Amino acid sequence: MRTRDSAKTGGMGAVLKAGMPYDAQDAAEADDGAPQGLTVNSALVKTSLDNRIFYELNAGQHWPLASLTKLMNAVVALENISQSETRDNLLQHMMVISDNSAADALAETLGTEQYIGLMNAKAQTLNMRQTGFSDPSGLSYLNQSTVRDIDKLVTYILIRHPEIFAWSRIPRVRIGTMERININEFAGRPDFVGGKTGFTDEANGNLVTVFSTASGLITIITLGSRAREDRFIETNILFKWATQHFKL
Repeated sequence: MRTRDSAKTGGMGAVLKAGMPYDAQDAAEADDGAPQGLTVNSALVKTSLDNRIFYELNAGQHWPLASLTKLMNAVVALENISQSETRDNLLQHMMVISDNSAADALAETLGTEQYIGLMNAKAQTLNMRQTGFSDPSGLSYLNQSTVRDIDKLVTYILIRHPEIFAWSRIPRVRIGTMERININEFAGRPDFVGGKTGFTDEANGNLVTVFSTASGLITIITLGSRAREDRFIETNILFKWATQHFKL
């Protein structure tokens, strides 16, 4: 596992300090060098369903969520709004094209303030202690979290609501007479299990991605890429680095 913070890079000392499971081969391979070419503010690369961490960067630092907020919105919708074609269409629009109006419409179903309260309550239930929501779509910079907290939500979705990530793989959706293409560049890639994009001026580029490998699922979370396209480039860098170093 490679662990780094903004103050210093720790090599084996950082691995030991992190206190997470690893084996000697993992540590030796990771110490060969961290992934290069990253502009992200924080990042996490790990197995999706347990705590085998391959890389961390500023994992406890707060950062604006932008449209990653919609992952929690989707969870609250599935758990609190009765199933209907309208609900599911809104969820698909939210996951495929990150439609803010769809996120707002879901919240208005129960009342926006109550809905935001449910989002915050769910975060606490999932032990996302460093996470807070102020709006249902992610436009507010006050919607903030850390890569560690986001990972808890990703794991919960994989176990309890995998349909959320299945929707994120849909190639296109129709809104009225218009057909809109999935904005996630990984959609259509055979090893793409699911994910969510996010971008605001305050957050820059955010991205959550779950990939399948021969060894199982891996989660890659990047926050604060300098440009929209960089989040996909840097996620690919982390994916290739992890699969090569740890033979996934």
